[in-house]
Amino acid sequence: MAGLVLNGLATYGFLIIARRTLDESSYGLLAVLWSIVYILGPGLFQPLEQEVARATAERRSRGEGSLPVLWEATKIGVVSFAVLAVGLGVAWPLGLAGMLNHQIPMLIGLLLSLAAFAGAELVRGILSGRHRFFVYGSYFAVEGITRLVLVLALAVAGVEVLGAYAAALAAAFATGALVSASMVRPFVQPGPPAQLSELTPALGLLLATSLSEAFLLNVGPVALRIIGDDLGASAPGVFLNGLIISRVPLFFFQAVKASLLPNLAGLAGSGDLAGFRSMQIRLSGAVTIVAASAMAAGWLIGPEIVAIMFGDDIGARDMCLLAGSGGGLMVMISLTLGLVALGHTRLAMLGFLVGVMIFPIALQIPAEPFLRVEYALLMSVVVGCVITALLLQHEYAHHTTTGDTTTG
Repeated sequence: MAGLVLNGLATYGFLIIARRTLDESSYGLLAVLWSIVYILGPGLFQPLEQEVARATAERRSRGEGSLPVLWEATKIGVVSFAVLAVGLGVAWPLGLAGMLNHQIPMLIGLLLSLAAFAGAELVRGILSGRHRFFVYGSYFAVEGITRLVLVLALAVAGVEVLGAYAAALAAAFATGALVSASMVRPFVQPGPPAQLSELTPALGLLLATSLSEAFLLNVGPVALRIIGDDLGASAPGVFLNGLIISRVPLFFFQAVKASLLPNLAGLAGSGDLAGFRSMQIRLSGAVTIVAASAMAAGWLIGPEIVAIMFGDDIGARDMCLLAGSGGGLMVMISLTLGLVALGHTRLAMLGFLVGVMIFPIALQIPAEPFLRVEYALLMSVVVGCVITALLLQHEYAHHTTTGDTTTG
């Protein structure tokens, strides 16, 4: 938890310093790059971390080393990155170049960042599977501190080359992985040969879920860059600044959500469905109250906070809507935890998938670009919440009627 908090604070520091160092247009391009990295990185490679952690934990319970698991996962990661790199190369002349102002160093920085992110996910998967949670948290601390130190160095040196800031992202991911891996000796131990199937049972499901969640979390600046050409290259930077301020509650909720699932699963698994329902209602109610409070705070003081921290001007309505979409994501995540606890992981992803499908449709609402993106984000998470809530209610009723409390 401490590592995640430190990483979050360092992230704010990185963006504030970059905003104060770069001109508005350059920072806007950096915001687009940032969003692409945090859509594709977690979306494509976080499932690999989860599967490595699961396979490593299973081997650990049998006293077997996980080196073969790491080797098989590395092969999957390399192939995935190669496909991704080819895809980005194809996308470059088809529109990606325009989004990044035709700057080849930005494309190189994007590729380096995604490669380093993939490596970091492999390291984190091993650490999690071996239950080295202190070192796991240290990864986030080292990554954040490295990123902050590098941007400070760039600012002091007066560097305004965007490729250097993109490289700083990659260097932070790589440093966090190398330092945390070096804290465990040996990092992995030899073991029985691993088959590819040891890592792939739920990889497709996890991939769909993580890509959908990462998309809804980070797509805003990219969408604004696509539909807001008349606003100039600086607009995505302003949008990103408002987004990260409005989603402070979501950041802390993401940090603690993993501790909530075992409690819900324990109640469902023990057959205490009434207790499960009571806890789910309390959780969803508390998150809804936090979301409503965040929207009110966004309206009342959000613009002033953005102005003080970043020097940018953004409207109260914008901050309220951004806080609303972040709050909606918190509610949807809290509901998906209930579905996962009841053993319906596949159903848990449907709300996010529907939200992703709603986004481009809602983006057609006639309004100025900022509002179009904000409305699209809000409508996506509201529809996703409704779908997830209906699925949870249906499955809870099914379990109550049949007496089936199997949670997978």
